[in-house]
Amino acid sequence: MAPDRHDNEGYRRFREALQEGTLQAGMIVTQNELCDLLGISLSPLRETLVLLEEFGLVEIKPRTGIRIVYPEVAFIRENYQFRIMIEVYALRAFGDTVTEEWLANMRARHEECRSELQGSGSFEVAQGHIVAVDRKFHRDIVEALENRAILETHTRLQENIGMAKRVHQRSIFRTQLIDTIDEHLRVLSCLEKRDVAGAIANLEAHFRASTHRTFAA
Repeated sequence: MAPDRHDNEGYRRFREALQEGTLQAGMIVTQNELCDLLGISLSPLRETLVLLEEFGLVEIKPRTGIRIVYPEVAFIRENYQFRIMIEVYALRAFGDTVTEEWLANMRARHEECRSELQGSGSFEVAQGHIVAVDRKFHRDIVEALENRAILETHTRLQENIGMAKRVHQRSIFRTQLIDTIDEHLRVLSCLEKRDVAGAIANLEAHFRASTHRTFAA
């Protein structure tokens, strides 16, 4: 069995290096270069490579090196499809257990983000806030399943999609983030009415719109 993703220091450092740009999609490195970049020795690197290869994040090329995956259309489609399957399944359970407190809090946080985006403050700060709310919104739905394996897989899919966005999305506009808020609020409105089928339909529409915003260009 592959090492647990949360217990593997090399995996965590690999993800951080991708996010920071130290490692880039499509890049080819040797084992020694990757050891230096991640700050780990060869033995733990080999364990990490087993995990990374299993997750489709690297390709081991004999006599060439280690190729960091480049998120092509198939990679993006597969990660989105898997994530949608998980969240739709989870939303059926979440819709039966969601509390009024959660709904009110989540609606308030989205409206705060909208006000911030429509204001004259720092766009980068406002963007950071809506990204955090977005991650919590989706994660809370999946947490309703109370299944650690599914939650870890969902987290990995979110990270993969985030990597793809950094590669393909040239810029992010205030209107795009406000569209995301509106799409989330439509899901929340259905949950407030205990209309789980409507919430699922709006969640699927949100994912279609998100895919289009990020990769249509």
